[in-house]
Amino acid sequence: MNNHIRKEPEDYISNLNLIADVLVIGGGPAGTWAAWSAASSGANVILADKGYCGTSGAAAASGNGVWYVPPDPEQREAAMASREAMGGFLCDRNWMTRVLDRTYDNINSLADWGYPFRVDADGTVIRRSLQGPDYMRFMRKKIKQAGVKILDHSPALELLVDAEGAVAGAKGINRQSGERWTVQAGAVVIATGGCAFLSKALGCNVLTGDGLLMAAEAGADFSGMEFSNAYAISPAFSSVTKTRYYDWASFTYEDGTVIEGAGSKRGRSVIAKTLLTQPVYARLDQNMDEETKAWMRSSQPNFFVVFDRAGIDPFTQRFPITLRLEGTVRGTGGIRIAD
Repeated sequence: MNNHIRKEPEDYISNLNLIADVLVIGGGPAGTWAAWSAASSGANVILADKGYCGTSGAAAASGNGVWYVPPDPEQREAAMASREAMGGFLCDRNWMTRVLDRTYDNINSLADWGYPFRVDADGTVIRRSLQGPDYMRFMRKKIKQAGVKILDHSPALELLVDAEGAVAGAKGINRQSGERWTVQAGAVVIATGGCAFLSKALGCNVLTGDGLLMAAEAGADFSGMEFSNAYAISPAFSSVTKTRYYDWASFTYEDGTVIEGAGSKRGRSVIAKTLLTQPVYARLDQNMDEETKAWMRSSQPNFFVVFDRAGIDPFTQRFPITLRLEGTVRGTGGIRIAD
């Protein structure tokens, strides 16, 4: 009898078996808010993130605009009406109202907790945007204080289903230690974001759509997945896809000639067609004054980091741009849930 039996590497790996009231898969804004809400209601919560919760994902690497509208009937009506028009009136006002209510309450909670919102020149607190690195670091601290157990670097690989076919947990692996984990849970929240795999857009390298795939395998329905900002403008030498500021841009060919239609609402298709054959350049020089420049830098400072490092003044100098795939990261669709 041979006593020198060869062991496979996985024989040395321990297994982590946990039980929770709620398992949250994904550690971005949706995941951390879900974890905080459940834990604050008395639930035993575990959150699993394929990266390090607080630094992984598109939100942690960027500026986050939020739909912060005071509960004034006229302001709410105007906000919903504008979004309805943009979406071809294919929307549900009940959901819009819920998003507006929840966003308003959560942003105010952030202020009460001491999140460092930026202040404009008049001393007014700006609550319409959040700085990703500060925001997600803040949320990680908040959920830990609420008692949430965080499994970092621990992608979920499959959902667990009970005898009745209901999702009852998940299995995964820790990427650093190789340890396999299993969490049995009374409820599972999939908050893994959209899919922008290999897009080269900042923060999107972990957004592989696996949470959506696991949900589909478990029989979930989806809604609104076609509504997406698939490609976003970025400096050719950068991965930062922040398109808001390009509303102030002029777009030109290499010789400096203005590209007709590139700055319109349908301008991205014009830019895309042009990029197939030649470079496109941009400069933030439309209706620009010093006050607007100062506002831009204070609102989204990380937009300008790449320009400062390259020694480029984007307000006076042209720079080459490209389009980077954002897939469904900025989309509004996803797993369909009932009220």
